[in-house]
Amino acid sequence: MRSDQAAIRLVLQESSTGTEPNDAERSRTLIAAIRTAALATLGDGGFPVGSLVSHAVDACGRPLLLLSDLAEHSHNLATDPRASLMVTERGSGDPLALARVTVLGTVSELHGDQRAAALQVYRTAHPRVFFAGVADCRLYRLDVTSVRYVGGFGAMSWVEAGDYALAEPDPLRPHATRIIEHMNDDHVDALVLFCRVCGGRPATTEARMIGVDRYGFAVLAADELGGEPTAVRLPFGRRTDTPDEVRAAMTALFRTARAG
Repeated sequence: MRSDQAAIRLVLQESSTGTEPNDAERSRTLIAAIRTAALATLGDGGFPVGSLVSHAVDACGRPLLLLSDLAEHSHNLATDPRASLMVTERGSGDPLALARVTVLGTVSELHGDQRAAALQVYRTAHPRVFFAGVADCRLYRLDVTSVRYVGGFGAMSWVEAGDYALAEPDPLRPHATRIIEHMNDDHVDALVLFCRVCGGRPATTEARMIGVDRYGFAVLAADELGGEPTAVRLPFGRRTDTPDEVRAAMTALFRTARAG
C-alpha cells in the first residue's frame, strides 16, 4: 500500500481540474515550512560538498543562511558563490515518496539595512539561535535562479525563478495536521459522503483525509472495509486561507453533497 505522502502526490499529479497548488506554490510552501536543509557548495577541485544548515526564507522565497567563517561551506562560497539548497518533506515510509525542493543560485553576504531586516526574519524562524551576534558568523542570502521540485515518484518539474518568487506559501500548512485530525476524528461520515457524491465514488464505505491546502483536500477512499484505498482530490471551489474559511467551505460542501 502506498504511503499517505505518495498517495497525495499521485492524486495531485493526476488531477486536471486546476484546483490544486502548482509546483511553484508547493516549492514555496515546503521551503518555508522546513527549517533545515542540505547546502551544496563547490569545494577544492570543483567537487560539490554537502553540509547541513538551518535556514529561513524572505518574502520572495530566497533562503537566508547564518554561517560561521570556520565552516567549510563558508570557505567554498568565498571562492565560488554558486550553491544549491535542498529541503525535504518530513514523513514516514519510503523517503523517495516524500516531496523535496532544490533551489539553485548564487550566495552573497548581506550588510547594513538588508542584514538587519534579514536577521529579524531569521530570528523569527529560529528564535533560539544563540550565535547570531558572534563575530565570525555572517548572514547570507541565496538569490534563486532556478528551482527543481520533486513531488515523489514520477512527479517532478523545473520551476521558473520568477514564478517561484511570485508564488505564496500555503497559509494552511501550519494548521493542516489539526484540520486533518478533526475531520478524521469527528466527521468520517461527511468524508464518505463527499467521496460518494462529489468524488464520483458512489460505492465508498470508508474514507480518511490525508491532506488539505487552500484549494481543496485529499482523501483515501475504499469501497469496502479494509479494501484497497484510492486517493480522491476534492476542491473547495474557492480559496480558503484560514481554518475558519475551511470550516465554512466544508459546511457548504456538505450541504451540496447532502442535497445531491
